[in-house]
Amino acid sequence: MKALLFLALAISLAAQTADTIYHNAKIVTVDGDFHIVSGLAVKGDRILAADDIAKLKPLAGPQTKLVDLKGRTVIPGLIDNHLHFLRDALRWKHQTRIDGITGRTKALEVITAKAKASPEGQWVFVLGGWSEDQFADQPGGFTKAELDAAAPKNPVLIQKSYMAAYTNTLAELALGTSGGQSGGPMRKSKGKGKSGGGGDSGARGIINSALDRFLPEPSENEALQNIRDFSVVLNGMGLTTVYDVGRDTDGPIELCGKLAAQNQATLRVFHTLRYSANDPAQAEEAAALIRGSKPRQNNTWSGLIGIGEHTYGPIHDSTMRLTRYSAEDLAPFESIASAAAAGGWHIHDHAMQDSTLTAYMDVFERVKAQGSIERWTLAHCDNISPASIARAKQLGLTLAIHNKTAKPAGRDGDSPPLKAIQDSGIIWGLGSDGGTVAPINPFTTLWWAVTGKIFPDRIAIQQPVSREQALIAHTRSNAHLLFKEKDLGSLEAGKLADFVVLDRDFLTVPADEIKDLKPVMTVVDGKVVFGGS
Repeated sequence: MKALLFLALAISLAAQTADTIYHNAKIVTVDGDFHIVSGLAVKGDRILAADDIAKLKPLAGPQTKLVDLKGRTVIPGLIDNHLHFLRDALRWKHQTRIDGITGRTKALEVITAKAKASPEGQWVFVLGGWSEDQFADQPGGFTKAELDAAAPKNPVLIQKSYMAAYTNTLAELALGTSGGQSGGPMRKSKGKGKSGGGGDSGARGIINSALDRFLPEPSENEALQNIRDFSVVLNGMGLTTVYDVGRDTDGPIELCGKLAAQNQATLRVFHTLRYSANDPAQAEEAAALIRGSKPRQNNTWSGLIGIGEHTYGPIHDSTMRLTRYSAEDLAPFESIASAAAAGGWHIHDHAMQDSTLTAYMDVFERVKAQGSIERWTLAHCDNISPASIARAKQLGLTLAIHNKTAKPAGRDGDSPPLKAIQDSGIIWGLGSDGGTVAPINPFTTLWWAVTGKIFPDRIAIQQPVSREQALIAHTRSNAHLLFKEKDLGSLEAGKLADFVVLDRDFLTVPADEIKDLKPVMTVVDGKVVFGGS
């Protein structure tokens, strides 16, 4: 009996002994009270305790590793609630990024470096995430002469969202186009192409044609390597979890699960259900698929969360123009939404104009008789009105708000109205909408939300939010949007050990420097996946 008691005591003590204790740090827990502590104890993939270091000493055993963070600031792993992950990951090898670079010369140097690192004749792509207005020294699109000088031996295509395409001479010759910028003659492509956009004219047609014809499909092994490489890049930006709200053309979501099963994942990647619903007949097929499927089939690394970003393809509005959808237009959307409510599926849907948001909520009001719409998410919400914010909160909805730094300023009023959303008390989260239409780096998004600025240094939102509110939106609130609040979003006992050690203090650095913050270490599942001592 005594031996059994000693064994039980030993097991109990082992369960309370940390594998690693991080100390001498400013640990921003982002718990409900926004506690700041000096120590973090980790056992396996979970947080054992977050507290002042003196209270963590009893958790240290002979084998416990002590890591001195030398006064650095620690935040929870950042979560992106709306990232087109597979679309970027599977073509990562062939692209470079100029997100947030405010010097034209520097941007061209990045393109030159990619060309020099690529075999002669291989295409170099910049697939969005930037704007012609971001260059402080010389705003505007790239000239053919600039791109010829940057990459004399490689075709180059620079994509600006879905609105412009800039090419060098070698790319023009390959495509049979001329003009080197948006709206020029083009060779039409078939279907939507790899860019994920519809239509086949103007800049979008040039982009789709280049991607369809000159971006090779990776083998499975190449695809897995691309995902690994892209994940490490995102880890280096402080991201530990992303929600991939892509289309069925973006690539097989099973790849992320396979990587996790091989214990090679460094980023938690969750997905939306993939299907085509571009006309009423396809919408009925999608509704049948939803009725025959179980929602939220996932683990802590990968799997399905819900439906979106485009529940029904033709309902796809823009801030550039006001579109009002008729009852006939909305009927297929309502059919899918009804199946989702009945089956317990979560919807996360694109809506920029307040008229679209109103139409969606009208549908949600009707389909809630079929089942719960609680926590359904309205995404983007650029022009959401105070009345719609209040109505969304009353319906139990959540809002996903996304980076606008690569989009033009000059809209009337704050777009989106961050402070009004925050002050309403509705649960809302921050994401990038990267990488075609916006920069991927979450510190760019946090800078935008806190300062109200877009690149290079212009005020676009007069009433931004506080640092604390922005950080909550990019961590704890996003965990709620992904139904992962028990595991992610804050540094608390029992949650997964995902956190980021920063080079400077997010809470005190000058606001304009938030965009320049860099992780020196990123930990996912208790393991260092980027940087380290």
